[in-house]
Amino acid sequence: MIEPQTNRIYDYWQWPSLFNHKELVEMHDLFNKHHVQDAIDSPAKDKTKLVNLKMTHWGYFKNKLQPLEQRILKCNQDYFGYSLFPQYDDNYIMLNEYDSKQKGEYDWHTDGSGNHTYDFKFTVLINASLEDYKGGDFSYFRAGEKPVPELNKPGNVIMFKSHLSHKVYPVISGKRHTIAIFYTGPRFI
Repeated sequence: MIEPQTNRIYDYWQWPSLFNHKELVEMHDLFNKHHVQDAIDSPAKDKTKLVNLKMTHWGYFKNKLQPLEQRILKCNQDYFGYSLFPQYDDNYIMLNEYDSKQKGEYDWHTDGSGNHTYDFKFTVLINASLEDYKGGDFSYFRAGEKPVPELNKPGNVIMFKSHLSHKVYPVISGKRHTIAIFYTGPRFI
């Protein structure tokens, strides 16, 4: 059966309960084992970003994240239509820890490459929290602020257009963890 075409324009997509607690622990273990010590973060200029960050390479995660990647590619094909580059083994992925002791947050910003050969198309966030936390709500902005409550549950995943302004509100108790994966493609012209 062929599904009817839709003309609806989406800003983000979500996959609830894609990862269980055991899988999230395994991903934390991979970050701890393969943390790139000299990796440099490039936060948005002049924006508050209070996180503890670990970076590693896609290659360590590609088998574990292959089912997610298939969902991303299919969703892009059906609803977004971006030209995407493949994830290469040495592409970075990030584990962001928003700790209430630091009032962890990330002010309004967009994700971008600053490179003349490619642009960020999608930002994919996995709620990888291993403990309860309060605060740390995620919102994006398009004709007004839009909360994304789907990201509040560990194991849930969202994918959104990287050029949309977005933020993480301060965590007020506990620690909130997200894994960030960026999908790139040819420059928007």
